[in-house]
Amino acid sequence: MLSRVADGMFWLNRYMERTDGMLLTLNTSYILSFDKEINDSQGYKPLLEYYTSLSNAKIHSIQYDTPYVLKYIICDNQNENSVKNLVVKARENARGSQDKITKELWEHINSMYHFVNSPDLPKKLETSDALNVITKLNKDLLLYNGILQVTMPRGLGWCFSSIGKHIERCLQTISMTQAYFAPINYNLEGEEDLIYWRRLLLSLSGYELYLKSYSNISHNRKVVHQVIFNMDFAHSVIYTLDFINTYLDCLFKNTDLSEARTLMNQFGRLKSYIAFTDYQHLTNQELEDVLRNTKNQLIQFSTDFSKLFFSYT
Repeated sequence: MLSRVADGMFWLNRYMERTDGMLLTLNTSYILSFDKEINDSQGYKPLLEYYTSLSNAKIHSIQYDTPYVLKYIICDNQNENSVKNLVVKARENARGSQDKITKELWEHINSMYHFVNSPDLPKKLETSDALNVITKLNKDLLLYNGILQVTMPRGLGWCFSSIGKHIERCLQTISMTQAYFAPINYNLEGEEDLIYWRRLLLSLSGYELYLKSYSNISHNRKVVHQVIFNMDFAHSVIYTLDFINTYLDCLFKNTDLSEARTLMNQFGRLKSYIAFTDYQHLTNQELEDVLRNTKNQLIQFSTDFSKLFFSYT
């Protein structure tokens, strides 16, 4: 496979996964913003901190401004991580990899592209139609993932796209977890209630699983277990790292390159760092260190992976 095509497959899924995570977080904050009885100390702050490059002062001034945030996140041309710009970038990568993706996948990406470029979209976000727009976009991302899973052949293109997808998902999980633990100083023994953690869990599609798997007291440490160490949770750090490892094995199974062994060893150390962390005796400082170090190591791995396969300098 040409490195240009592999690069396109890798970034196609990274952009679509980023869009999916951003829309889940936006939808969660938007729906809960209607509940005026809840003391909302963050508003759209976690969303804006991770998915935009706005200054802290700007984020502080707009973190409760729903109309502004909706337009900025979904269709603002000046926001490089807006849904509109991410779908445009995903479509460009899909176009360059058209012989490796299915017709159904290309048609769905194209349909999303035309929807987010609709001239009346910004006006809809100022009205009660905003919820319908967000709901449609969320369903479009679910459909994208379904089409990808059902129609794509399991060749090299699938490996590159799967690795890109799960690198992006892992980074999102870590960053969103940091956004909710940082304000409480990573206190694992704190008494934050389920209302506080509901935003994080809904943003990661993990609220239902949490309710079914954990008791209703002492949430802080149990939330950490789900989002970092739970192998049954598709957005957990350990699950995504395990998925990446599976497809790295597929890419490297017939190669003896020293660079490949170096990269596998690098990723093995990263995965082992999480797998062998003692969750039961994790301290507040260790939690902060685990999240920060894992994020930094994964970003470095992604950079080194791109240099090896996509000829990045």
